[in-house]
This record gives sequence, C-alpha cells and structure tokens, in this order.
Amino acid sequence: MEGSDVTFDVAGEKFRAHKLVLAARSNVFRAKFIDNIGEEKEEMVITDLEPKVFKALLHFIYRDDLSGDVVSIGSSSSTCTSSIADTLTAKLLAAADKYGLERMRLMCESRLCKEISINSVARILALADCCHAKELKAVCLKFAAENLAGMAVT
Repeated sequence: MEGSDVTFDVAGEKFRAHKLVLAARSNVFRAKFIDNIGEEKEEMVITDLEPKVFKALLHFIYRDDLSGDVVSIGSSSSTCTSSIADTLTAKLLAAADKYGLERMRLMCESRLCKEISINSVARILALADCCHAKELKAVCLKFAAENLAGMAVT
C-alpha cells in the first residue's frame, strides 16, 4: 500500500489505506477524513468489524467488486437458517449500511436474494430490516406472501 496515509487497527490486525480513496467512495469516510481536517489521525481503531470483513470492505472500495471470499450462503453452510447473520455477505451488508457504500449494499442484497428459502426468509428479512436493505426486504416479503400464505401458524 505505497503512499498510504492511514492505518486501521481491526482486532489487532493492521490495514493500511489511502484517505482520499476512502473518502471518494464513502460519505462516512469523507466526513472522517476531509470534513474534519483539524483532526488528522494516522491510525484508527475499528471495533465493530472482524478483520476478514474489513479486508473485504477495503477490497470493494479499491476494486469495486466483492472479494472471492464472499461465497454464497448455500455453499458455505448446509444449515443456512442458523447462520445467515454470520455469513461474510451479511456482515458486508451491515458494513455497507454503516459506511454508506450503496453499490456494495446492492451487490450483497443481490447475493442474499438468491439464498431466500422457506427456512431462511425470516432471518434474511430481519437482516434486511436492520441494514436498511429495501430491495432485499421487498423480495423477502414477496417470497413470504407467495410461499407462506397457505401454511398454518403454530
């Protein structure tokens, strides 16, 4: 990361980056680095993301695609209902919401839409609601209306 001017400490793992690149892609980073010029920080501690999630976030910011580590829920777990929120895609959706990365949010939503099933729709809907993922929420609601309408509630 030649020429980097900020280091992020994420659970002890260090990530070097460029403030201008981050600010160009995210209004949240712009507010931290450009709008608060008097508060020059060379190192920032990130406490609410895992290193692998932050690494994938940086990968997206620099390359405009999701990293190869972002696999579909179905292929990463045989019991997708128990771990929707634990998938890298779900964690990136939350990070996209936090850092104002709309394109990353849409890409994560698209991947999660493909994983909706009768067993996962409630958990994905809850995730969509928490992360302000309007498209994903709409797809979940449509799926539920079409597939769960005739089921008895117990």
